[in-house]
Amino acid sequence: MKDLIMKDRMIERNGIGVLRSIMVVVAVVVAMLTSTNVKAQEAHDYTFHPIDGVDSHAPKIRTEWGIGIGGAYTGIHNISTVDVKLKPRFSFQGHLDFAVLFGSYFALEAEIAYEGGSIDVATESVEHRVKTRTIDFPVLLSLRLANNVVRLTAGPVFTVMSRAEYTHEGEVMFYGPVQPTWNIAGGIAVGLGRNFVIEARYIHALVDTTNQFQGVEFSTRPYKVTAGVTVLF
Repeated sequence: MKDLIMKDRMIERNGIGVLRSIMVVVAVVVAMLTSTNVKAQEAHDYTFHPIDGVDSHAPKIRTEWGIGIGGAYTGIHNISTVDVKLKPRFSFQGHLDFAVLFGSYFALEAEIAYEGGSIDVATESVEHRVKTRTIDFPVLLSLRLANNVVRLTAGPVFTVMSRAEYTHEGEVMFYGPVQPTWNIAGGIAVGLGRNFVIEARYIHALVDTTNQFQGVEFSTRPYKVTAGVTVLF
């Protein structure tokens, strides 16, 4: 048990370290792009979009910020044992979004999402509600259509922290990660006015996770379906 605890804490520290590094890189990129964006606006570097039929007077490169909330459902494609049963539950998340827009039709989106929830895990003799915590970092290519109303997104999702634990007879037990590090996502979003976006997304795990419950070690291949609303600044 001590080895599992140390391993779990090490994974969490590494995940937090990776997240800090990513946030530093994002901050540097934001500063560079913001400077470029300001210079472009000062120079009145606008582009004409013949498909729209009008000059939108939009800078060629610009940025977009947002913050949002949503829900997620984590399911299981397969599990390597029949001795453990999983009953996924809905969870809630909050996310911070940043996007770099290239013209009217393409954007590169980055997101930091924190998710908290639970799953019910059981054997023939015992059942526990396992609390989960996850930090995801999606990096998605976005195709903007219908004057930025419809958005199609796809790209990798890096899970920098995923841990789950439960209490058994007064002792905290570690279940292991619910989501692996490497995932891929696809989604669709609809803009409501200039400041609101509703999005649904499917996230597929590219590798298995290794878990343990009441002395049984097993692997799972999860998937996740999310939906939420984002407020743009």
